[in-house]
Amino acid sequence: PSRILEIMSATSEIQRNNPQLTVECFDYYNDVFKNEYSEYVDEYNLCVDKYDGGYEQVLEQYNSVVWDLSNSTFESCMFLLDCDKQNNSENALSCYSTEGPTYSKQLSNVAANASVSVSSLRQQVETLVFTRDQCCSATSRNYEIRSGESYEDLQKCLSGENPVPERSTTTTSSSSSSSTSTTAANPTTTTTTPSPSTTTSSSSTSSTTRSPSTVAHFSSVE
Repeated sequence: PSRILEIMSATSEIQRNNPQLTVECFDYYNDVFKNEYSEYVDEYNLCVDKYDGGYEQVLEQYNSVVWDLSNSTFESCMFLLDCDKQNNSENALSCYSTEGPTYSKQLSNVAANASVSVSSLRQQVETLVFTRDQCCSATSRNYEIRSGESYEDLQKCLSGENPVPERSTTTTSSSSSSSTSTTAANPTTTTTTPSPSTTTSSSSTSSTTRSPSTVAHFSSVE
């Protein structure tokens, strides 16, 4: 829009001398700009959609890991809590002192495995983010090139250097009648650049297990 205003200001003399040409040029290229921007938005959103889909796949890939760690944690804690069921305090304390170190090691292993897995998951997500950003940058650059060329063509049209291009027409036919219509793209001319969403939410799936897993919202993996 700002470029159009600049061109209109710079071509005010031409507009006075040949207002019909000015109207025809702006009318034609306004549709061109709208169509180019619509294509840009579609391409940009495709980059974002690919990222979103990949991100969901990565999260699902690690659901089984979370499931296993959750069950290991539950089992370790339940074994220790069984010490409360001893018939007296002496036996209960003896149980904790004997079983505590063993299951503490198991919980340490849970933490270690979780650390390795989350590092791997985040690395995969970083790769997806990099690919998405590269895709969006290329899309934006191509749009700038296309729109820049179109603005130059508009200026040449206004100056009379180039004639007003003819609009393409398509003929549609049906069983009862046929008609010829002029095709023109009508997407929005808004210059707001769509922003990729970097947060996604995974759908919750309830599951039943042999133990009340802390990640019951993940899909069960037998």
